[in-house]
Amino acid sequence: MHNSLADIFQGDEWPDLLDIDQSGDKSVFRFKIGADLKWLKGHFPGQPVLPGVVQTHWACCLAQQVFSLPQNIKRIDNLKFQNVILPHQEVSLELARHSSGDSVTFRYSDPATPAQAFSEGKLVF
Repeated sequence: MHNSLADIFQGDEWPDLLDIDQSGDKSVFRFKIGADLKWLKGHFPGQPVLPGVVQTHWACCLAQQVFSLPQNIKRIDNLKFQNVILPHQEVSLELARHSSGDSVTFRYSDPATPAQAFSEGKLVF
């Protein structure tokens, strides 16, 4: 686990962090997808897109850090990918911890049109 959120957003494996809004059991991250992300290389030639497994990984890592959750995830429920995330795109990631404390829902969306979801799901720890 990382020491802080600033430690996470380093290198070519993470997007450029623009803003974080945290309150209670909800956190919203806003970031920009850099064209130099290692995950975009080869996925797909001619039109790179951010892989769904990377979106899920980011949500899991950030939920673990923000909500001090265990490192092992039990399962992912209700996982849906509706729209692709492209290089240079600005993205919001909302994490909401459930009152049970052992699960977090995540939702990637376009900050300009929040109703437009890229992906969403529920992480169970």
